[in-house]
Amino acid sequence: MSQTSASATKETGATADAAVDEGVRHEQAVNAFEYAIWHLGSSFARWRRDCLACLPETSLTGAEASILHVIHLNGTDKGITEISRLLHRDDMANLQYGIKKLLAQGYIEKANASAPKKNVAYRTSSKGAKLVEDYLTVRRETLMKLTDRMPGMTDAINEVTMMMHIMIGIYDQASNIVAGHGGPLGRLQP
Repeated sequence: MSQTSASATKETGATADAAVDEGVRHEQAVNAFEYAIWHLGSSFARWRRDCLACLPETSLTGAEASILHVIHLNGTDKGITEISRLLHRDDMANLQYGIKKLLAQGYIEKANASAPKKNVAYRTSSKGAKLVEDYLTVRRETLMKLTDRMPGMTDAINEVTMMMHIMIGIYDQASNIVAGHGGPLGRLQP
């Protein structure tokens, strides 16, 4: 083997090793991201539970509180399709159950009682609006004070939020690929 061939083979091997190392590094980064998301989800659920528990006469679950917050968002009436989209959920039966509970407990009301069932929109009642405002007050007095103390936190949160939105799109696309084709991309090719 000539010196040039040996050198080229060595470079190709080094490039292949670098690609493998980068692949491993990438997979480890995705694993760490997913692990952090599990932790974040659990911590956020615990925060919502404990924050709601400190409010008087509240028996909402975190999922029900999320529905209430979305309905309250921007002070606009929302139908179940919009609620589903804003919460990024497709479990309509569970959403409908949560809405029924919120209606029964007086936290929300139908915006137009005479609308056909599929066109019903909801809004927060005065009781629901008060609960949301009480929750936001506790949030300002605890979470906002904790995060506001850290220099650069606002910019860091904005960056992480943008990255999470990108990852949501990637996970949705990966889910569509697996659900539609029965397996990962590599198995799709003939």
